Amino acid sequence: MNPRELQNSYLKNKQKFHDYIDTIKKNSPWDIYTIINPTLIKNPYTSDFPKKYFINGSEFSNRIMIFTKNIFKFYIKNFYLLLSYFIAFVLYKIYFKKQRKNEPKIIIDTFGLVDKTNTENIFNENYFAGIYKTFERFEIQYAILPRLYGVGKNPWKLVKFFSIINQDSRDFIFEYELLELKDFAFLSILTVLYPFKTLRLLQKERTIDDKIFNNSLLEDIKHFSFDSLTRYILGENLAKIQSIERIYSWSEFQVIERGFNFAVRKNSSAIKLVGCQFYLNYETYFNTYVDDLDYEMLSAPHEVFVNGTYYLLDRQKVEYNTGVSLRYKNIFDFKGIKEEKNILLLGSYIEKDTKHMLESVKEFDNVIFKNHPAVDIKKFGVLPKNVTVSNENIYKLFEHAKLVIGTASGTSVESLACGISVIIIASLDNLTANPLVAHGQGKIWDIAFEREDVNAIYANLMEFRVNHKNEIKEISAWYRDNFFVEPTEENIVEVFELKMKVS
Repeated sequence: MNPRELQNSYLKNKQKFHDYIDTIKKNSPWDIYTIINPTLIKNPYTSDFPKKYFINGSEFSNRIMIFTKNIFKFYIKNFYLLLSYFIAFVLYKIYFKKQRKNEPKIIIDTFGLVDKTNTENIFNENYFAGIYKTFERFEIQYAILPRLYGVGKNPWKLVKFFSIINQDSRDFIFEYELLELKDFAFLSILTVLYPFKTLRLLQKERTIDDKIFNNSLLEDIKHFSFDSLTRYILGENLAKIQSIERIYSWSEFQVIERGFNFAVRKNSSAIKLVGCQFYLNYETYFNTYVDDLDYEMLSAPHEVFVNGTYYLLDRQKVEYNTGVSLRYKNIFDFKGIKEEKNILLLGSYIEKDTKHMLESVKEFDNVIFKNHPAVDIKKFGVLPKNVTVSNENIYKLFEHAKLVIGTASGTSVESLACGISVIIIASLDNLTANPLVAHGQGKIWDIAFEREDVNAIYANLMEFRVNHKNEIKEISAWYRDNFFVEPTEENIVEVFELKMKVS
């Protein structure tokens, strides 16, 4: 099935897909093993089930062989991670010397990029950027809860990381602080049981969908996230701290958030969980949708804040509200395009799609490639001669751009909001992560399913730019108004319910 056929199948069958998974979730035991199952969260990048469902076909292997193969790899990998986690716990006890100034009332649950912190010698996360000074001006007692990213294979990085955090004036809370030896015994038991608990979800094979699901369910054992269990135990331990009133979590609603939410809500009725989706989303990033069923299963937060009004969902039990675009302040400061000259190529974290995109622009001039920061550019080999690599700020590049070409990149929305035309390159072998919507398609943006489509789409978009300048401005303003909320102090105060202390 080619990319265009896969897209058409998705558009035709997407509601059936969601109904199918939701029915399985409704009829499954509502425990931690179901909550963190990678097949049930629908993420097309951690499970092959969504793609196979829309293709409506799969090569069916012997189930016993699949299970045996995956369980062997599962135990080797996850008991290594368990040992690494214990080492991290010991390193925390030895090297972390910092004392909190206040009892934690507000928790900011965010990613802590260990390698980045160690390189820059400062903890400076980019998820809740801009709120800390406002919190401090309003004298709000908060503690940062870092999800330590990049230490599973090498926990010894934490020695330097903790020395840096010791010098930070802000309050922190780490999961290791709350751990007891019995938690490691519990974690071991959960890990041992997980593959066998997965077997409860196997479906009676009445249809081809059931066969595809069962095959994916067993294959997805290898996609199990060890962090989903450590976060579950963290949630149980945090729920015992009576001073905590609210937890603001960066939320892509992955298994690490679901397990955490489940533990907190199961063990505390006093803590309010707020999921912050302050990013540009994709329709096919299915796991991010927070449904009423998830709320009933206790895996959802009480409230979800989104990056713009377009992302608001109509739910009966989960409260959806517009948040604040903390990471997109530059949208509101952008002064406009100075010269429409360059084609800007935006790399994705999906390496195969980026390679395909680079091959699609060999006939163009003035092509500037900005690689995804999480991907090593060396993986793309020798770049086409017409491509120049740039590490300049994306908004400086926007000043001289006439077109952006991207795939699986939220920056495509930023481009439209700044008045730049966009071509989305469809994924070669998966559902296309397209952050754009029907508004303005064929006018300011379009999607190329085949390499041969790019030239024709480019010509159409450039012609439209010349002949319909006012409409380009109107579409651009629509994207800015519907996908972003300016991160002013007033908006931050409203979203985070801040109140100035009265002397």
